[in-house]
Amino acid sequence: MNRATSKYLAVAAAVVTVAVMGLAAPSGALGTTTGATTNPSTDPSCKGTNIKPTLHKDAVRRENALSALVSALRASQDPYGLNGAQIAALQDAKSGITTLDGVISGTCYPTLSALHEDGSKLFVGYRVFWLRVPQTFVIVAADHLAEARIRLGSAAGKLAPLVGSNAAAQADLAAMNQALTTADGKLGVPPNAGATIAAVPGLVPAKDMSQNGSVLRASYADLLAARAALMEARSDGKKTVADLQP
Repeated sequence: MNRATSKYLAVAAAVVTVAVMGLAAPSGALGTTTGATTNPSTDPSCKGTNIKPTLHKDAVRRENALSALVSALRASQDPYGLNGAQIAALQDAKSGITTLDGVISGTCYPTLSALHEDGSKLFVGYRVFWLRVPQTFVIVAADHLAEARIRLGSAAGKLAPLVGSNAAAQADLAAMNQALTTADGKLGVPPNAGATIAAVPGLVPAKDMSQNGSVLRASYADLLAARAALMEARSDGKKTVADLQP
């Protein structure tokens, strides 16, 4: 990777979305054009024309993935207020990829390294499958688990005045409430997400993804722990209901 690419990536990692940079770049900042009379697809001086169709397919694949992620967020509840900002980031990324794809298609590259410089931005500059997909899944999963937590909390509240002096029911309801508290420690309590989950929407594409990976792994672990706690709460709730049967 040459110095120009490294410099671009260092700047891209510092902004919320690389797409903004792509749209704001001055004409000619990406690639090297040779004039209006040059056809990049047929001119023999243009390098890498056989590679461009593959890059275009990669761009379309990423655009489609981003659109699917936006749809998933829009179909999900937003108890922690994270969905809107993520949708905006995904839409900006899609717009940036569309712009980059157009630049690559319309540019006559004098060398393969010049094409590689722009082509690599599609992968390193946006990190659709390495970052945006798992990032969005964390947010959607947290949304769904929060919904389950709310329903189970409501059930626990309805059971509370019914247990009376029933020792078994009291013990099982206490276990249910403890499991709900455990889930809260991982998920957070709407509108405030837990620490690891709240950190996920702020992640941006970077050349070195090790830190992003650490944050994502921590959020996965908390989501799994919250899911396990909610399943336990559900089981304890069923036991409480059974305890109250005549």
